[in-house]
Amino acid sequence: MNPSRAVLITGVSSLSGLSSGTGRALALRLHRAGWPVYASGRSLEGLKDLAQEGITTLRVDVSDEESMIAAVDRITAEHGAVGVLINNAAYSLNGTIEQTPMDEVRRQFETNVFGLSRMTQLVLPGMREQGAGRIVIMSSIFGLFATPGRGYYEATKHALEAIGDSLRLEVHRFGIKVVIIEPSPILGAFVPTTVGDLGLAPGSTDNDPYGDFWERFVVWHGAYREVEHPKGRGRMSLRSGDVAALVEKAITVRRPRIRYRLGIPVRLLRPQRVIFGERAWEKFVRTFFPTP
Repeated sequence: MNPSRAVLITGVSSLSGLSSGTGRALALRLHRAGWPVYASGRSLEGLKDLAQEGITTLRVDVSDEESMIAAVDRITAEHGAVGVLINNAAYSLNGTIEQTPMDEVRRQFETNVFGLSRMTQLVLPGMREQGAGRIVIMSSIFGLFATPGRGYYEATKHALEAIGDSLRLEVHRFGIKVVIIEPSPILGAFVPTTVGDLGLAPGSTDNDPYGDFWERFVVWHGAYREVEHPKGRGRMSLRSGDVAALVEKAITVRRPRIRYRLGIPVRLLRPQRVIFGERAWEKFVRTFFPTP
């Protein structure tokens, strides 16, 4: 019996009820390539357009274990196992280390790290039984270094890098391959237009010692707002379709890379840090990124 090819993608719709750019592009691309795709998210309403395309949609909240178990059980009943898990569910928490409430920090890790970890645990027995499977972990350029204003989000991406490396070594003998995707910034992802869009903790902007920083933070991100004709830094950014094409390659080739780095920024910055040394690297970060 051939191993399952069923693909489970998490985080295709968000809390807002909208389908995410990367998740949606992934679901459509793999479906059109003939993969049995299960697109999941917190809102089925946000997945209606994918359902109309013939894609199976599931309500899965990665902070709700019952919904995760139900999704894996259904796919197992229909295909024998989850063949490919694409851990796409995540969101970016804005806030300084000092001011972000710990409940928000826990929520960030619950979605970006703990939910991913539990979903991975749930699919592994079926993959191990069939002697095959692929697990894709969506990291980020910010899994390689950190900047001011989103340290807790970046900490979750650093955590995924370690989890992916450990998991790959643990499951190699069972025929399961683990791939980490490190994309450069993606155009059209959430880009704030005002400080109010950042979702900062209530009261944190009153007499805020970081207030001027947040104004610069919003202006800096404007380079990634224009999708059709990006300028400046935006010209080196990616589109969701670029990431989807790379993920398809990662789950199709017989021997995938350990990491796929997509886009010029992520390819340049990693060796640049080694060449610069820590002091010069920090000076670069202070110069290039908005800093308090």
